[in-house]
Parts: sequence; structure tokens; C-alpha cells
Amino acid sequence: MPWNDQSGGGGQSGGQGPWGSGPRRPWGQPPRQPQGPQGPDLDDMLRQFRDRMGMGGGGGAGSGGRSGRPFPWPLLAVVLFGGWLLSGLYTVDEGERVVVTRLGDYNRTTGPGIHWRAPAPFEAGQKVNVTGQRTDEIGFTTVNRQTRDNPDESLMITGDRNIVEVHFRVVYNIEDVEDFVFNVRNPVNNPNTGELGAVRQVAESAMREVIGQRQLEQIITTDRAAVEQSVEELTQATLNDYQSGVRVLQVELLRAAAPGAVIEAFNDVVNAGQDAETLTNNAQRDTARIVSEAEAYREQVVREATGEAERFTAVYDEYRQAPQVTRDRIYTETMENVYRRGNLIILDQRGGAVPYLPLDGLVRRQPEAQR
Repeated sequence: MPWNDQSGGGGQSGGQGPWGSGPRRPWGQPPRQPQGPQGPDLDDMLRQFRDRMGMGGGGGAGSGGRSGRPFPWPLLAVVLFGGWLLSGLYTVDEGERVVVTRLGDYNRTTGPGIHWRAPAPFEAGQKVNVTGQRTDEIGFTTVNRQTRDNPDESLMITGDRNIVEVHFRVVYNIEDVEDFVFNVRNPVNNPNTGELGAVRQVAESAMREVIGQRQLEQIITTDRAAVEQSVEELTQATLNDYQSGVRVLQVELLRAAAPGAVIEAFNDVVNAGQDAETLTNNAQRDTARIVSEAEAYREQVVREATGEAERFTAVYDEYRQAPQVTRDRIYTETMENVYRRGNLIILDQRGGAVPYLPLDGLVRRQPEAQR
């Protein structure tokens, strides 16, 4: 029979090839015959895979008459179960702790090393760094080593109703990992949702309370260390009340000053206060000097009066004992005091002759320094 005969022929039904079996090839070509050893047939492999997975029909004339082998489902189940068990392995580094929950309830805490937990959904673990120091910057943000002010957090009211700009930093770590995980929602800042952590909010509230109890001038000058200590103690006490498991290590006051918009007016107020304090100190110093001089003068007058009174009493006592002698002595002393300061020339007229006296030479001349 010719190769291109498309009819049945030979008592064979239509649709058969020239060999009497199998479908006819297109264009009347005979089926290919294998020539020597060949590699695996990709179509045959895909067909066998579909047969095993139940995605296609069983073997027949089109598949060489071979039936598909059953897929090893038990082996697949064992592999998947083993992988599920291995997913429960985890490692914990030094300085970390893992809080394991079983069906949502706290079960245990594991330390450094390799551990195993029941895979999800039975058990879950949360890893927490308990030794690393965490830092919250309040009142400002640092971007590319540049500080940007955050007015919503930095501006606070002082006890004397002034406005102060405060930048500070809170350093803390985890003291109790179970309390940290379970007792407070979002104890630290959540970068995914932007929600502020409990530690940051408590520290800001404590700073506002402490600032509201002090004067502006004291805050920016002498009370910086006291403010840091008070904020640290108040923040730690509040977090302990919350049972947050957080330990505050340090509160560092980085900036405390008047806002830039009112800095000139604030400087004028500060300068006026300093001038007033200077004038007050000068007045107090002059007052003390005048009072001291007055007290010294009073003491001097009292002592002189007391001495004169005692001297008069002594003279009076002598006068009572010898009135004439005392009278002559008083007269002599008085005349001596009177004539001591004058220029006197005494002439004795009993001599008879009047001598020539160089009166200009006899007059005492005052020292140059007393003229």
C-alpha cells in the first residue's frame, strides 16, 4: 500500500494507519521508529506525573499500554511532618531571651543556646534583647547627624509660667522579660505603626511634671542635675507601677533654654534681674557699712561720755576733800589750756624801765603745715 494512502484498505477500519493499528499520522507519514538509544522523553515523563497525581487518564493505546504507578503519599507526609517539626528549632544569642507561649498562654522563657518548641500553631516564641541599652530622644530627632526640633514635645511650661525648650534622652534596658512582653502594650516605639512606646510617653510626662515645679532661671542654670535625677526617679516609679519590666539607666538633659522666638525678650528679663540683684547687693553693702560706722560712733561717744563722767566724779571727790587746792589746780590747768594756743608777751612793770622787745621775733610762727 502506498505511504500516502489515506483510505482504510486491507479490511481495516477508517482512521487506522498503514500498519493497522494506532492513529494515522498527519500528512500520511508513518510513525517514527526509534534509532538507537535516546534520552528520556519529556512528554512521557509529564504524562506519567499527571497519571500518578490523578491529573490525567490511565495508560492505554496512546501511552504504550502502561498503567501509572501510585504516588508515594506516605513518604510525602513523612517529609512534610519532619520539616514541620524542624521548624520548631531556634537559637538564642547571648544577651537575648525568648518568651515561649503555648496556644497564646505564657509557658516558659529560654536563654542562650539551641532550643526546640512545638511548631505553629501550638507554640510561638518572641525574642527580646535584654542586655542591650535602648535610647529614646524626646523633644528632638536626629537625622543624618543633624538635630531637628520637635515643638510638640520640647516646649514646656515652668512653675513661673514661662516657656522653656527641653531636649533630653532616656537610656533604659529590659529587667524582666515576661513583664516587658505581656504587661504593657508597645512598651517601646513601634516603627511600623508609628505608635509611641510607653517608656517614651512616661518619660515625657515626668519631665513636664518636674519642669512645672521649678523656676525657669533655675532650670537653665543651677538645677539641671536635680531635674535629671527627679525625672529618672519619677519615670522609674511610674514604670514599676505599670509592671513594665523596664529599668531606667539614665536621663540626660541635653538642652534647656528659652525658645528662639522669645530669646531676646528672655535675655532682657534675665539682664534686668541681674541688674536688680546687683543694685540690691550694693545697697545692702552700703547699708551694712553705714550701720557699722554708726555703731562704732555710738560706741565711741558712749565711752567718751562714760570717761568724762568718771573723771568729773573723781575731781568732785578731790574737791570735797580739799576745795581750795582743787580750785587752784583747776584754774591753773584751765589757764594753761587757754594760753597754750595763743601768742603771749608778759612785761613786768615793776622793773621801772620799759625794755625794747623784738615783738615780731617773739611771736610764735605757725608751722607751714598748719597754715
